[in-house]
Amino acid sequence: MEDRLAQVPPVDTFRLSDEALEFLSKSWKDSYQLEQKKPTEVTREFTTSVDDQTHKIHAQPDRYQDKLRKGQQQRALIEIGEGHGPGRGFTVNGQVAKSQGRAAQLATGTTNLSLAGKIIGTIKIIGRDDPTQAETQRAQKVLEILQGLINLEHENPWVQLIFYSSPKDDFQWPPSWTEEMKDAVPVKFRADHVSRPLNSSQTKAVKQMLQQLDDERVTIIQGPPGTGKTTVIASFVQTAIAGGLSGIWLVAQSNVAVKNIAEKLADFGLTKWKLLVSKEFFEYWHEHLYARIRANIIISEDFATPGLLQKHLYNCPVILCTLSMLSSYMFRKNGGFIAAPLRMLVIDEASQIEIGDYIPLFTSHTTIRKVCFIGDDKQLPPYGQEDIQDLKSIFEVKHLKDHAIFLNTQYRMPPQIGGFISAAIYDSLLESNPQHPITNERMACHFINIPSEEQPHGTSWKNLGECQTIICIATMLQAKKKHFRIITPYDAQRSTIEDGLKAHELDWENKCFNVDSFQGLSSDTNCDHHTYCSWFIHGR
Repeated sequence: MEDRLAQVPPVDTFRLSDEALEFLSKSWKDSYQLEQKKPTEVTREFTTSVDDQTHKIHAQPDRYQDKLRKGQQQRALIEIGEGHGPGRGFTVNGQVAKSQGRAAQLATGTTNLSLAGKIIGTIKIIGRDDPTQAETQRAQKVLEILQGLINLEHENPWVQLIFYSSPKDDFQWPPSWTEEMKDAVPVKFRADHVSRPLNSSQTKAVKQMLQQLDDERVTIIQGPPGTGKTTVIASFVQTAIAGGLSGIWLVAQSNVAVKNIAEKLADFGLTKWKLLVSKEFFEYWHEHLYARIRANIIISEDFATPGLLQKHLYNCPVILCTLSMLSSYMFRKNGGFIAAPLRMLVIDEASQIEIGDYIPLFTSHTTIRKVCFIGDDKQLPPYGQEDIQDLKSIFEVKHLKDHAIFLNTQYRMPPQIGGFISAAIYDSLLESNPQHPITNERMACHFINIPSEEQPHGTSWKNLGECQTIICIATMLQAKKKHFRIITPYDAQRSTIEDGLKAHELDWENKCFNVDSFQGLSSDTNCDHHTYCSWFIHGR
């Protein structure tokens, strides 16, 4: 151990400036507080069966968020019933022995007790989940900064610009970056080169996204609901590819947001792009969501096959993935970033991302030359901000937010609702599509009071009475061949509604969404006079 310890670079805070230490201490504190917000006990119900030979319990949840994951610091309390009524059952200890796909195996250690014929009740998981790959890499990068393996002061202008309270007075981009652009032909926006007409604010946003000079290396775009953020991204990609640019990465916090961008690229007729998605999320739970774009998908298990990743990415100018996917060890190990270097970065849902989550990204990649942040700080904030008040997204970084471009016309909400939202939230700056099919002659919003109570479901909620009402409305709308979407803030409610749609043999794919995953749903952003769009909302 003495030789091994001697090779470990020591932590030396004296080499760091006060501003760097302030950034690192806040990042660590934020990370620690978010870790403490993770529940230490979660009770869930599963579809279960028992292997009488191994005494292992097979448990399968009804939704992805309730999936059991193997955790080093977790144990399980499993209720075993022998019949109905109090006192007719017992509890055994266990742990997750294996987790793959939809199912998990729980080892109980009850080798002398047969569970055959027993009723498996609730399963309580005690202990926090293990850190994700992204969380682990964030902690590793902070350690490397403290050890001096990453030099924040001279080698990383992105860190200084994004993470420090304000850039230094003598801040400048590396001269070598400027030299790189010396002979490059600038890509200019042409309206006739994009598949959709853009309004003036969208055009301004795309033009600035294309700029790569020192004064325009960071672009901030604020897009309220329905203002066409994915249209702006697709228009940028279409123009950039036509101009010969490559190394374009489109990133978001959630898988659904990334999928929405991919579908918009497909709508624009773009085919030279790849979407990276984890096998677990795609293959076992959500494959039906990707039917339109299956040919462009790379599953995470392909990262481990030597040569296959480079084959998939060869001559591909655009890559899409979640922010956490950028932390994939196997992708980096097998040359993913060599085959597709990260030069131009577009981050959607940026208002939902705590800036500390960017630490692995901006300390690992030296090839980034342009970054575009797109989001809306008036919508969902970073997770945990309601309890940890000083959590920041990029929209709370004043020296960057002051230069944000505002997308000023929304096409989703009826003008009656859009006008209220504009006045109440956006200082009356948000205009509405004057040709929206729902006019003042039609009632734009209905409220239905359902006398039923919510029930906890794992870490989420559901309301069976409201679900039944929604199914009735969906049945009526489908019979009339109306276009509709269902929005709910709760994932358990979404799953219950989807099950109800299936049971009644109604259309269910791409019908029901959480509030956050619905934002940017491209197919509903621009409604024409021949389309009737209806949304009904469940909420507490």
